[in-house]
Amino acid sequence: MTAHIPPDRALPSQEAVDLVVALQRCLNNFHARNEEPAILEAGAEDQRAFIGRYVEARRVRAALFGHDLFGDPAWDILLLLFQAELEGQALTLEQMSETSRLSLNLVLGQIGVMERRGLVMEHRSSPSSRRRRAVRLSPLAVDAMASWMTLAFSGDELGAG
Repeated sequence: MTAHIPPDRALPSQEAVDLVVALQRCLNNFHARNEEPAILEAGAEDQRAFIGRYVEARRVRAALFGHDLFGDPAWDILLLLFQAELEGQALTLEQMSETSRLSLNLVLGQIGVMERRGLVMEHRSSPSSRRRRAVRLSPLAVDAMASWMTLAFSGDELGAG
């Protein structure tokens, strides 16, 4: 996985880079030995309900203000995949396109980027079409999304549950 540093930010120190690399190695080694992400075990029901409300709130926001005002398709796709993961499901590219109201080509491109970064993995495929294949978040991405939820919403009802 590579990190993109915006041009207006200073480069991180070598110590910070080494720490991130060491953390990625630890998580990759952990996931090589375990099938399921560790973080989803506690409070999965609370996470499922909360992420469902959060995804719906983003849909309502887009309906009220227009889809073109908030350009965050990768994040919407990650949220949908995380919600599906909490429900034990995989999503096809077509389902993601319909649910997020993004074009199929945009979803296909974003999933390609996420695959290259190790965030999604193919669940099953259809030999006839790349667009029919189902994808899931990788264990590393599930851990990252669960960590994000904990950090972003600690103190809210999610953290209290």
